[in-house]
Amino acid sequence: MPATVSKQERRWALKWAVVVVILTCLPYVVAWRAAPAGTQYTWLLVNHYDGESYYAKMQQGARGDWLFHLPFTPEAHDGAFIYTFYLALGHLASISGLPIPAIYHLARIGTGLFLLLVAHRFTAHFFEQAKARRLAFLLLSFSAGFGWILAPLGILLSDLWVAEGFTFLALMVNPHFPLAIGLMLLALLLVIDSGDATLPVSRIVASAAAGLALAVVQPFPVPIVLAVLAAYLGLIALREHFLPWRQAVVAGATALGAAPVILYDLYAYSTNPALSAWMNQNATESLPPWNYALGYGLVLLLALPGIALALRRRQRNELFLLAWLGSAAILLYVPFPLQRRFITGLHVPLVLLATIGIEQVIWPRIAAHRRGLVTGLIVGFSALTNIFVPVVAVLGVAQGGNPLVMSDDEAAAYAWLAENTAWTETVLAPVDSGQFVPAWAGNRVVYGHPFETIDAEGKRAEVERFYDPAATPDERQAPLEQYEVRVVLSLSPELDMLLASRQLRRQWVQGDASIYRVETGR
Repeated sequence: MPATVSKQERRWALKWAVVVVILTCLPYVVAWRAAPAGTQYTWLLVNHYDGESYYAKMQQGARGDWLFHLPFTPEAHDGAFIYTFYLALGHLASISGLPIPAIYHLARIGTGLFLLLVAHRFTAHFFEQAKARRLAFLLLSFSAGFGWILAPLGILLSDLWVAEGFTFLALMVNPHFPLAIGLMLLALLLVIDSGDATLPVSRIVASAAAGLALAVVQPFPVPIVLAVLAAYLGLIALREHFLPWRQAVVAGATALGAAPVILYDLYAYSTNPALSAWMNQNATESLPPWNYALGYGLVLLLALPGIALALRRRQRNELFLLAWLGSAAILLYVPFPLQRRFITGLHVPLVLLATIGIEQVIWPRIAAHRRGLVTGLIVGFSALTNIFVPVVAVLGVAQGGNPLVMSDDEAAAYAWLAENTAWTETVLAPVDSGQFVPAWAGNRVVYGHPFETIDAEGKRAEVERFYDPAATPDERQAPLEQYEVRVVLSLSPELDMLLASRQLRRQWVQGDASIYRVETGR
């Protein structure tokens, strides 16, 4: 049963949740101030391709759509009822009149607070003492691994960029990772908190709702939740020779709630040719185990004594953490193209096991008056990667390089496209700018994303050749006809004389940026 949490402790958790979320916002503010004159900051710091993709989805919602279309590829295709969370944020941007980046970060702040408060409630199921719950909360909020040590050597560990596996990075990068992890914890808590008392219908309904919400926001954590619960209930049945049917019923409600969305997603991706082609090249393979081990760093080392204690004592709570750890270890290496996604939320059981290790092994060996200092040093050392990552990103913005900033001329071109073209008019843009067009103007492009552009490598090569000064007229003509391009963006005045022709008529120019209309029927 969960420990009783006082109002004072809940206020403590809320205060620290606000502090943590503010800390995730500071790098964006600093980057905005650091962006060089003559540039516009994108309000992204990590995984820019993903960030621009989320903006592009919100653009679709902002124009009134509830069916998602791949915006980074020129092929016309039917829409699908997926990515509903970002489409809804786009509708909210349209209703509120706020810019898409503003809604994106407001949502990130809100979902970040949601995750942290649910996480604190989650810790109450595992620790009776408030000091242990506070330690778990702070470790979960701030810890990462050894990425900051090895990055200067050119070794990129998971804690530098795999945001769904690390809480602070998830809070900083986007709104749907913290929301998904928070919903995971809520769904799991509804099961493990069911106990042996009478099972109210409201808990079954809440569990089904949590499963449905999780599947809508992010379908990949659903298999994680179901695998963890199956392993957990199986371990209890083996130990106690009895299946806790109340918990099994609530777990079943979670699965039933998620099932309609998961089944629809499978149908959409298998029957929609564009989505199917996207999935065929959308591989996110898992990293080697050593990379994850170093990525979790000190937390994993501290979790080892916790794991040993859990294996020896095998209490229900500890079996749950072992079930999550074991399920994730298996799922991360199942033969599935998106296997790396199964790291989502893994930070939570590792932190809880690390807290057990600290509480049961380290604290008893340290004088009481020194425990606060040692605990602070542990949390501080484990947080260094989460200082390193935003500092490096902000320095990148300060240098004014694509893709975290764009020139004022380029930004003005996207604004013109948004006002003067339809989203169905395909734009041909330079390779480095293709990601911005769907995100800031709403048009689809020939090439814009290494995964979300169908036949990305082939189209990238065609676009690079189009903008090559040595390209022949026929080489430039071919993609215009093949992909029914209606607009061409140029960011190089040197190319303007080469691009100008009776088929390409310049409609807009500002500084280095020019927009050409492709004339048809001649």
